[in-house]
Amino acid sequence: MDLEHHAPVLVLAELDTDELAAAAAVGDTEAFTELIGRLSPSLLRYLHRLVDDPQSAEDIAQEVLLDAWRGLPDFGFRSTFKTWMFSIAYRKAIDHLRRRRDIPTESERFVDLAAGTPLPSDEALHDALVDALGAELATLPWVSRSVWWLREVEGLSLAEIAQVLQITVGSVRGHLQRTRKYLAARLAPWRPTGDERPAGAGVPSGTVPGKQAGDKAVPGKQVPDVRGADQQGADEQGTGGRGVGETDEKGVR
Repeated sequence: MDLEHHAPVLVLAELDTDELAAAAAVGDTEAFTELIGRLSPSLLRYLHRLVDDPQSAEDIAQEVLLDAWRGLPDFGFRSTFKTWMFSIAYRKAIDHLRRRRDIPTESERFVDLAAGTPLPSDEALHDALVDALGAELATLPWVSRSVWWLREVEGLSLAEIAQVLQITVGSVRGHLQRTRKYLAARLAPWRPTGDERPAGAGVPSGTVPGKQAGDKAVPGKQVPDVRGADQQGADEQGTGGRGVGETDEKGVR
């Protein structure tokens, strides 16, 4: 009897997110519980980065999950469930930001890259860099912030990001390149001593910015670039990091 009781849990644990979503679409509540257990952490990180308020992020996440549950029967799986969920989250977050009337505009942020904070010492600290990255992301235009986060943190392809944000792949690519260049320039003072790579070669982070800016930094590890030069080249060619011969336009799953 014990084996029979635990079998459904083991089966659910072996399913991927789209298989779980397909089961949830026909009313399997256990499959949906497993699904949200897997995706809720990334959903909350994304919303927190967009709205910059933990309580609002949690409230919006609950709305997203409720809408996803209600909409699953009509979803149709024209994209991955994760992409669809992020598209719901994005729309709700932007509605929230518009009600707050505090969305930064392109002209407010992508100006005077040379200006900024004084250079810290050569002993740049890991947490200080993460805090600086989080602070810069919080002030980016919301589209640019979303593009960067979905690509660098969530690992979505350019085509998937285009689906989430309802913009073209070319627009996604432009926002990504511009944001990477901006962040690389703004965070250049935090590069480890002896790092002679050009400012546009990648953003040094290596960890998800989760601490609040201003928290006490702890001496420690140097922070590598978000991705290597080969990954940047792949994105700039529009492959989104996919293998040779794969496309990043229509038909990418």
